[in-house]
Amino acid sequence: MSLQITPQISGQQANSTLSYSFLQEPLKVHITDSDADVTTIYGDVTRLSTEDGSVESTNAIYIHRDVASLGSVVIDLSKVMRQMHDYNTYQYGSVLDIVNGWDSVVSKYIYKFEFYTNEDNTNKVEVLKLPIIGGRSFDTFVPSVTYQTPIQELTSSYLQDVKLGGYQIPTFTLKQISSVSDDDYRPTSTTTSITANSYNVPCEGVVYWKSKRGGWMSWGIDLKTENKSHQTVGSLDVGMFESTSYSGGGNIYAQADYTGTTSGLTLNLKSLSLTKDELLAVSEIVGSPAVYYRRKENAPSSSDRIELMRMTLASAPIRTHIMGGDFSISLSRISTTEYKIK
Repeated sequence: MSLQITPQISGQQANSTLSYSFLQEPLKVHITDSDADVTTIYGDVTRLSTEDGSVESTNAIYIHRDVASLGSVVIDLSKVMRQMHDYNTYQYGSVLDIVNGWDSVVSKYIYKFEFYTNEDNTNKVEVLKLPIIGGRSFDTFVPSVTYQTPIQELTSSYLQDVKLGGYQIPTFTLKQISSVSDDDYRPTSTTTSITANSYNVPCEGVVYWKSKRGGWMSWGIDLKTENKSHQTVGSLDVGMFESTSYSGGGNIYAQADYTGTTSGLTLNLKSLSLTKDELLAVSEIVGSPAVYYRRKENAPSSSDRIELMRMTLASAPIRTHIMGGDFSISLSRISTTEYKIK
């Protein structure tokens, strides 16, 4: 048997040496075999723990492809990994929770693909991948993915220049796979505290969001408008008023014509005078799956509460003639408070 696996995009890696890839980017491999009797190519997929290399699950013949007349098949390994990936990871209530939740950046599973054919199921060809939970855009795509590949839109050097003074932010660094000796490929995660000075303390809290590139972004807010909403639910038929005593001698009261109430919250946030590069970076929030808001604190702590919000609007217009501008975002509260009444 001579089973050959070749990435369709030059520079991508798909072999038995463990390597990174972005989960949301295509990783198509071209598979051929020199044996003319091969009619089917199979693939077993085993999930290994990123923490210690132990086997979590094995799916035999998860991939089953008939060989076409041209004698080859094309399989997108990223699609297979997305089918098996657990996306339910955003259970965070503080920055410390994000830091401890390293599997929001790198998959908690290493995927081991083992390919073989109907003519030979003994000599399997192996591909090992560790997905980064993200993906780049067409203009920023680079085939090779290493531990030095950026996993957020701005590098760590920007943190001292933006308004995050006094606050803690989650920071992640990919491990160099070739240097790992204990089968622990989890990224290094830490809480970075930004030193406060006279100009970098945010006036109205901080927004955190999951970067499309895999890591996490943080940004301080200058201005905030807060709008609370109130809504009645249900409907009852009522008269002009009722009495507090059925038998007589009572006082009048107005009866509720609704059965309950709900309340909500909308925040309009703005950060002023960003550079062109900063605007390009924060504009990527529109593709984030999770956005959190942290209210202003006099003495910020990594255990302070952050709230998952629904992003309804984001604006980061780049005006080339002034090389910068303002960043604004609207967030609405997901959780609601409901009261029953009658």
